[in-house]
Parts: sequence; C-alpha cells; structure tokens
Amino acid sequence: MKRYFLYITMALLVLGATACDDYLEVDNHTATTEDNFYQTEEDAYAALYAAYNVTTEDKGGTNEFEFFLNMCSDDMFTGGGSSSDGTDIRRFEKHKMLATDWQHDQFWWRAYVGIYRVNVGLEKIPQIAFADEDEKARIIAEFKFIRAYLYSNLVRMYENIPLITRPITLADADVGQAHPDEVYEQIASDFLAAIEDLPATVEGEEGRVTKYAAQALLARMYLFYTGFYAQTEMPGGVTLNSISTLVDNIIEESGHGLVDNFADLWLVSGSDKTYYSKEHIYQIPYSYNGKGASRSDVQFYGLRDISNTATYAAGWGFGTIHPDVYNIFAPEDERRNATILDANTEVGENDYTNSYQGTGYYFKKYTPLSKYVDDPAFSGHPDGRTVVRYADVLLMAAELSLQGGALTREAQSYYEEVRVRAGFTSHAPVSFDRVFEERRKEFFGEGLRYWDLLRRGIDVADAAITNNYESPFDVTFDRATRGVWPIADVQIQLSSSSSKPLKQNQGY
Repeated sequence: MKRYFLYITMALLVLGATACDDYLEVDNHTATTEDNFYQTEEDAYAALYAAYNVTTEDKGGTNEFEFFLNMCSDDMFTGGGSSSDGTDIRRFEKHKMLATDWQHDQFWWRAYVGIYRVNVGLEKIPQIAFADEDEKARIIAEFKFIRAYLYSNLVRMYENIPLITRPITLADADVGQAHPDEVYEQIASDFLAAIEDLPATVEGEEGRVTKYAAQALLARMYLFYTGFYAQTEMPGGVTLNSISTLVDNIIEESGHGLVDNFADLWLVSGSDKTYYSKEHIYQIPYSYNGKGASRSDVQFYGLRDISNTATYAAGWGFGTIHPDVYNIFAPEDERRNATILDANTEVGENDYTNSYQGTGYYFKKYTPLSKYVDDPAFSGHPDGRTVVRYADVLLMAAELSLQGGALTREAQSYYEEVRVRAGFTSHAPVSFDRVFEERRKEFFGEGLRYWDLLRRGIDVADAAITNNYESPFDVTFDRATRGVWPIADVQIQLSSSSSKPLKQNQGY
C-alpha cells in the first residue's frame, strides 16, 4: 500500500447495469458493473478508496459541515463581504435555517452515497478470496468504521433519519425514518466490530483508521447521546464503565500523546507535525505534496482583499470572531495566538478589507497560506481535517472520571495535562464546567463546540448561543428545534410518493 492511502484519484464506479429483453441485449465486456466487479483484492481496495473518498468529497461551495457547526455555535459570526454575502450561511448563525438551504441536501446526499458504498462493500467483499485473511477482516472493519462515522454525523445533525444497512434499490427503498436509538445502536455495533479487527497503528499507510480512532469516536458518541437524551447508557450496551475502559486503553496503550507545541498542529505554524503527528488519532487528509483535493472551507476563513503576504493569502472573510471570545483565552494561554488571528496587529488594519460583522479577529488554525496557494504542486488548501485528537481523549477521560468512570488516573490529571501544554503552571480543581471551558479553548473552531453545548442541555445551549448583542451580531437560539437541523426539502419531496415519506423535524 502506498504511504498516502487517501490520495488516490478515484474514477466514478458505476455499480449498476441496465437490462434489455430484446435482440439488442449483448454482454458488456468493458463496463464495470456489480456482476464483474468485486472479484479481486484490488477491487476490494478500490471500493474501500471510494468509501473513504466520501469523507472529503465536495459538491460545490463548502461541504465541510464543521464550518456550519462553528456558525451555529457561540464561537463565530458569518462575516463575509456584505449583509447579502452568504445569506444561507448566515441562517445557520442566526438559527433560522430553511429546509431549502442547499447544504442540507448535500450533507444528506453525500452521507448516503457513502453508506451505499459501504453496504455494497460489506455484502460483496466477504466473497473475495484474499491471500491474507487478516487484511480482509481489516478492510471489512474499515467499512464499518466509515458507516458508523457517517451515521454519527447524520444523526446528530438531523436526528430522524433512515437507517440503511444493506444495498437497496428503488424497488425496496421505502425504509422510512428510524428511531434515533436504532441509529445509535447501529453506530455502537459498527464501532465495536471495527475495534476488533482494526490495527493499532498504520505507519506507512497514513489515512487509514485504527482501532483507537473507533474507540475515541464511540466515546464521543456515548457522551453526546447520554447528554442530549439525558440517559445513563448508549443503545448497544455501551455503559459508563465500558466506554471508560476504551478511553483508558487509548491513554495507557496507544502510544498517542500531545505534541509539545500546540501551534505545531496547524499548517500556519510551518511545522511538519501538522499531518499524522502522535496527537492525531483520526485525521482526514486533503491535498498534501500535490495530491488530493483542496479543503474548501479554508478559503472562506481567509482575510478579504489581502495582498499575499509572506504568510497569509486572501480569502473571503467568513468566520469573524467577537472580542469577547478572544478574551476567553488568558494572555498566557499559548492557544490564543495559534487559534485566533488578530489581523490589525499581525497584518495591519489598512492592509486588508474588514468583513461584514468585522471585528478584526479571524480564525487562524485554518486560513489560506501563501506558500500553498502560490505553489502549483498544491491544489489550494492542503490542511488536514482533524476529527479527533489525543487532547480530546484526555478531556473525555476527565469528564468520564467525574461521572464516576473507572480510569487509571484521576480527572484532575487529565485536565492538567491539556492545560500544561497550553502554558499554564497552576490549575483550579477540575469540574464539569472547567472541563467544558477547556474544551472550548482547546478545540475552538474544530466543530465540536456546538455538539458540546447541545449535550449539556437545551437551557445551556440557549444561554450560550442567545446573546444580547446589537444587530448584525445578534443571535437567538431556536428552542423549538432543540438544535437539530431541517431535513432537506428536496429529500422530503423525493420520498413523498413512498409508503413511508420523510417527516420534517420539529420547528421547521
């Protein structure tokens, strides 16, 4: 396997064939169909590449859902060039989303394309003969991981979704919407099955997932489910003790750890630790060393009308940050200057155009960089998308310990380890509030804040997101939606003639 597993240019796999009963019907000796594909190990790898590919696929604008999670949280404003720029994005920020906003159809469509690819692979690949049966089991485990990952995002965004675990055709597509508990049970089943057959390391095959990635993401889903639904365990028999054991195993056995310098996690630092460091438990790569796709949301975060500096390249000025948010970081917190770009100080207030809802503060972790935009070897923005880092595992461990979970160390120890890396030498006693404060600063802009607010309860989410700012900075959380997004109107229309049409989520 080549080192950069995901940087394979994928042709569209057409896994279907038409039939004809007249004399024109002939055998097709060139087309790839389900009947002549899935014959060899190479076919199995190609199908796996196609499933992984869905995690980075972009169908216009930005499909990086973390960008929209940031807009929904209390971390960022929309920004942009004017009040009419990105009005659809602004509806996420204002919690006035419409079922006709194109992003919802794209998130939905892309996830179910991936789920279909996984389901076909899980049906076909067991029939393929492998020289190494352990590798076959690993590929099957990767498919299950990807399905669990896709459903994890779908169920948190849209809650009432179809649960499809086998290839289906139009003839049997009336599946309806599953109860969320069924989806969470499937997520648990897939992650737990993946843990059994995934390797602990992927050195030389970076981009493929490990068992520790499955353990970490299952822990994240356990915490979200039990918080959002006020339950003591997650469907599928995932309990506080079982999830604590998995998290403890990552900390004690995986070999993952914090990089010494927080800034090294981001390309803007110029560090070579940005990709596949010991801190990255699961990272989705984009273009790197001239291979792969550009990460589209990075262009949105860049400063408007800046002449390319030695460091920064121009972008579209979205994701502005209020000074109150800048000030949640203590001056000695090394994460502040690695996370937030103080444009007036670093660039000069006359050397860029301030955005609508401009504050002078922009998102620095992911911002356009001259060295990549101007280098033809790269396709724009090669930033990897961090899904879960070791710092997240430490803070989840602190939270689980505070809940009474049995881990090797105490909650204070996990909490302090994250803070020490941030530059602090003294620490208050750990508490749930302090863990969540630390999570906000550590993972600012990484798409986790909105989920963290929702899982603490609607009252907490409302209190954080609803503000008393003057227009155009004012935001009011819509309690009627419970933070769940609208199902795309086009998907509801497409299902209208079925026996189980999709029903829109409450509040829309």
